Order: sequence, then structure tokens, then C-alpha cells
Amino acid sequence: MGLRRVIALGEALIDFSALEDNVPLREVAGFARNPGGAPANVAVGVARMGVASQFVGCVGDDPFGHSLIEAMRVYGVDGTHTHTVAEQTSLAFVARNEGDPDFFFVRHPGADVMLRDEHVAELALDEEACLHFGTNSLAEDPIASTLRRLVTRAREAGALVSFDVNLRPVFWRDLRAALAAAREMMAQADLLKVNRAELLWLTGEQDVERALSALVAQVPGTVLCTLGEGGVWARRADGLDVRVTANRVACVDATGAGDSLIAAVLSVLARRGVGRTGLGELSRGEWEEVLRFASAAAAINIGRLGAMNAMATYAETEAFLQAAGKP
Repeated sequence: MGLRRVIALGEALIDFSALEDNVPLREVAGFARNPGGAPANVAVGVARMGVASQFVGCVGDDPFGHSLIEAMRVYGVDGTHTHTVAEQTSLAFVARNEGDPDFFFVRHPGADVMLRDEHVAELALDEEACLHFGTNSLAEDPIASTLRRLVTRAREAGALVSFDVNLRPVFWRDLRAALAAAREMMAQADLLKVNRAELLWLTGEQDVERALSALVAQVPGTVLCTLGEGGVWARRADGLDVRVTANRVACVDATGAGDSLIAAVLSVLARRGVGRTGLGELSRGEWEEVLRFASAAAAINIGRLGAMNAMATYAETEAFLQAAGKP
């Protein structure tokens, strides 16, 4: 048995993306409304790649929440465990800057925080499943406690556990608690994704290579570090060390770059039937193929406005690689 489907758990929200580049949020004159939320983006990214995908989470019983449910349905995401609650759907206002975008969230608390055990009691977890989530879902209860119990269930069932740190400090009253939560989950992750800033934050190092070596020593699985224009780096404690350069494209909106990359990684693993057991056996050459494909998917994503609606299909990504001479 191997990986066949991806379950993304956490926040689905509405992104209000600035229509102007390099303008502070307080000065932005107009926004484009797009469906988003990192786990929801990943669920859509996986579905766009032709792999079975499910979103687990709560949205508000309001116009924004219902629009998110419909958007994910249209993209082919299984919404069996997407629930509506009385709390309002969270909103994110996004400034499009060079490099990483800036976010301002309206979430006090948002509907996504309200995921409870009864919402996931019937969720199927087995060796053909991947449970993917991020740090945002650990900031508040009830979702934090629900997620912790679900990770235990996933590991006991043999599911692949994928953890994207995706730190948003505004969600946390105390960043020391965020650090503890991230370290708790990365110790249980088969696949850990971080960006450069998160890597340095987790390790206390100032040099990326030293930080990556330190992090790999603490993680049982494979670490993926995204470096923006510097590409993506995969490391494993057994000595695996693979780095793929980024594709040079004009960046329209980087909001969904990391989500599109991890969605593509998980999609390739699922297409190849590589679950928890097989992940640690992937060779350097196989990881190079996976990362080249994922980097291409991210390049397509940042060339479009939005996140969820900018996710690439498998065919688009293959065509991009062919055009770039990287089949």
C-alpha cells in the first residue's frame, strides 16, 4: 500500500489581495477577493494535480464561508469534513511586496478555530492517506487539541504526516508557545516544510546551511526548505542532500508559492504511491525529479494573481518543464 490521497486540515479563509505592488496595506486603494488559507490552498493544489484531495476544517455560516465551500467543490476537493459554524469566516488582507507578502488577518476567533473531535470522528486515516497541516491550527483551542489527537491517530494508522510550519506570529499571544508547538509537531512529521525565516527561527542559527543541518538532526523525516529565488532544498538525516534552483519568472503574487510547492510534492508522491515507508527510501535522483516538478508548479502559481485560483494543473506543470528544457 502507498499514498493515494491527501487530507489537508486547517484554515480556509478569504484573501483580499492588493491590486498595487509594493504599497503598504494602509495605503492600498483596492483589493481582489480570492479564496485562500494555506491548507485549503494545498487541498486545491493537490486536486488540480489529479490526486484525491480532502479539506478538513470549519468555515463560517456566512457568504464568505459558503463561497469557500463552493470554490473547493468546483476544484474537485472532497468537502465531506468541511463544516459550517456560527463564528465568522477569517479574512486576510495581503500586500504584494517583493519577496514574501505581508498579511493582516481578521480572526477573533475565526470559524477555522472551531474544529472539534466530533467533526473528525469519521475521518478515514490509513497507509494510503497523508495528513497535512500547519502551525496556525495549533494557536488556539478547540482546533489545537483536535489536531494533536488526530496526528496521533494518523501515526498509529500508518498515514504520512506532512507539516508546514507556515508561521503567522499574529495568531499567537506568545511566540515561545509557537516555537514549542512547532517543535512538538516537527518531531512527528514524516515531511517538514519551512522557509528561510522559519528555519532560522526554529534553530536559532543565522546561517542557512548550519541551520538546516541542525534542524535535520531533530526531525525523523525529510526536511524541505524553500529559499525563494534560491530554490528548494531537501535534506534527510541519513545524508540525503538535494537542492534545485528556482525557475526565473516574473512574480505577480507570491501568496500561494509555498502552498503550491508542497501540494505538488505531495501530488507526485501520491501518483507514485510513496507513503510513509517509501518516503525515506527515495533516492537523490527521485527527489530531484520531485523538486523540479514542484518548483515548476510554484513558478506557475506566482505568475498569477491569487493563491487557490492560481494553482497549476499537472498538464500545465509538465508543459512548463518541457518549455524550460527540464522534462
